[in-house]
Amino acid sequence: MKIYKNGRKKLIYDPCRQILLQYTPEEEVRQKIIQVLIEEMEIPRDTISTEFPLNHIDSTSKQRADIVVWNKDRDGNEHALLVLEIKAKHVELTDHTLEQVKSYNEILNAKYIGVSNGKQMQLYEVMNDNVVPLTNELYTYTELLKGKVEYTRFRELRRLPYELTTYDRYIRFLLQEGYIGEGTLVEMHPFISELQNFILCGEFNKRGEYRTEIVKDLSYGKFSFGNASGGSFPGYYRSLIVKDLIGKHSVYRIGIFGTSVLVNDPVYGNRNGNTYLTVAVDDSGLSTNILQLNIDQFSSFSKEQESYMIFHNGRRNGITNHQVIEKVKQFSPSLIVDEKIYLGSLPAQGSISTKDGSDFIERLIEYASVRVNLAEKKKKKQKLKGK
Repeated sequence: MKIYKNGRKKLIYDPCRQILLQYTPEEEVRQKIIQVLIEEMEIPRDTISTEFPLNHIDSTSKQRADIVVWNKDRDGNEHALLVLEIKAKHVELTDHTLEQVKSYNEILNAKYIGVSNGKQMQLYEVMNDNVVPLTNELYTYTELLKGKVEYTRFRELRRLPYELTTYDRYIRFLLQEGYIGEGTLVEMHPFISELQNFILCGEFNKRGEYRTEIVKDLSYGKFSFGNASGGSFPGYYRSLIVKDLIGKHSVYRIGIFGTSVLVNDPVYGNRNGNTYLTVAVDDSGLSTNILQLNIDQFSSFSKEQESYMIFHNGRRNGITNHQVIEKVKQFSPSLIVDEKIYLGSLPAQGSISTKDGSDFIERLIEYASVRVNLAEKKKKKQKLKGK
C-alpha cells in the first residue's frame, strides 16, 4: 500500500473516489479491503462507494457506511448489494461491530453485510430479521448477485459438565485465548474455567431479593471493553438488561479475562498476569467498564467448605474504597461482610449449581449498579464544578 506525502501529512489513495485521503490506520485497512474487492472478488470499481453518507437515502441519518457495493437493476436503479464496516487492524471484531453495520443496513437494505479489520473479513447474508454467517470464502461479484454462497455452521456455546471445564486441553484453550491469566495459580484454573462457563452459559434463575432488577437475559455475545489504563478485554460476555437502583434500564455485560505477565513494559510496567472478573455497562451506545475484579487477589479459599469466597474491597478510580463501601451499605447492606463487599461462595472443585451461580450473578449486578450510581454522581459534581 503506497503512502504519499504532503509536507508532514501522510496520504493514501482511494481508487473509488480517485482522491488522496489523510492516512489513518482505519483508512489503510479500508483501502486494502477495496483492493481485495476489486482484484480478488472481481467487483467493478465503479460499483463501490466509500464513506457513503446515509442521508442520501434517509435525510435524518448522520451516519456514513465505510464501504457499499451497488448493483443496478434492469431499469438502471442502484440497490445496495453489500455493506462493510471497517476497523483498524488492532480493533477486535465483536458483536458491537456487527450491530453497527446492521444499523447502517436498516437504511441501505443490502442482501449482504460484513465486517473486517484487515486480518479477518466475515460476511453475512441478511434473511428477514436475522443474519446468517457465510463461509470464509472471497465470493465473486457474480456469485453474490446470483446468491451462490455457502453458510457456515454456527457452533453455539453451551453449559459444559464439570469434567469438561476442568479437562486439561480445555483449560489450555482458555489460557491461549486469554480467558485465564498467565500468572494465575494453576490450582485456580479449574475453578475459573467452571465459573467462566457458568457465567456465559449457565441457567440463570432470578430471585429478586435485591433493589437492582435483572429484567432480561440476553445470553452471550462477543464484545470488547476498555479500561482506565488503555487496555481492553475482547471476548465473550453474558449480557443482561438491568433496571438499576434509580430505575434506569441499561445492558450489563459480565465476562472473565486473563492478562499476560509483563516485565518492564513501557506502558504497564511489571504485571503479574492475573485473571479478572469484569462488568461493563452499555447505556444508549456508551460503554463503560464499571468493575474489574482481580480474581487472584479477591478470592479466598476455604479448606473446610472447599469453596472460594469472592469479595471486593470497593476499589474504583477516583473514588476511595471507603466511599464505595459506604454507598453499598446505604443501598445494599446485605452485600457487606466484615467491611468488604461479599459476592458469593462457589465450589472450588465441583460444578456450580443454578442456585449458587444465580445468587452470585445477582449480587454482582447489584454491586455493579451501586458503582454506576457513584460514577454518575461523580460526573454530575464535575460538571457543576466546570460551570
